[in-house]
Amino acid sequence: MNTDTARAGLTTIYLARHGQSECNHQRLVTGQLDPALSLQGQQQAEALARCVQGVGLQAIYTSTLKRAVDTAAPSAAACGLTVTSWAAFNEIHMGVLQGRHRDERDPEAQALWAQWQADPWGFAVPGAERFGELAQRAGEALNVLLERHAGQQVLVVGHSATNRVLLGLLLALPRKAWFAHKPRHKYCWRLQLGAGAPRPHSFTLGGRHDGRCEPGLAQ
Repeated sequence: MNTDTARAGLTTIYLARHGQSECNHQRLVTGQLDPALSLQGQQQAEALARCVQGVGLQAIYTSTLKRAVDTAAPSAAACGLTVTSWAAFNEIHMGVLQGRHRDERDPEAQALWAQWQADPWGFAVPGAERFGELAQRAGEALNVLLERHAGQQVLVVGHSATNRVLLGLLLALPRKAWFAHKPRHKYCWRLQLGAGAPRPHSFTLGGRHDGRCEPGLAQ
């Protein structure tokens, strides 16, 4: 357990994206589809468990989607905790883009994806959830979590867009900066919240740098 953090009464959030899914492996837009983890994703889940084992976690939260729950499962087992799944942390619904390639193999989807990436707050993908709607539901859940676990250490396993919201709120970033950081499968971010600005660190999950901790937010 990080005794310095516990002694100071800081709230510490470990924020991870789920491990690589089968849709990620096939380079498909996933949204709220519910694929299983790929083999690499399973390995990343095990690496996450090694990262958080022994830090003194008091709670683990995920979305209700299988890839997030399965990513958190090894950490829950290693820490003797149960996983709390909240639909509020689910990935953004991507409407007509879900299950499609976002490159030259599907020019229509590629164009829609490019428009959304250029203006995620304003552009509406047909049938999709607005980014502002995601921000509201995830932000409300984060507020509950922080109040419930003040002074504790918590792991949250989310998704690419969801984690952008959580990170933006935790770091008090302006909305236009929320997409500056790309949550990747191979990193877990640790944010210590207390007096002053949060102190972020990044842990590498897997590979030759497995478990390495660096100050700042890895890209």
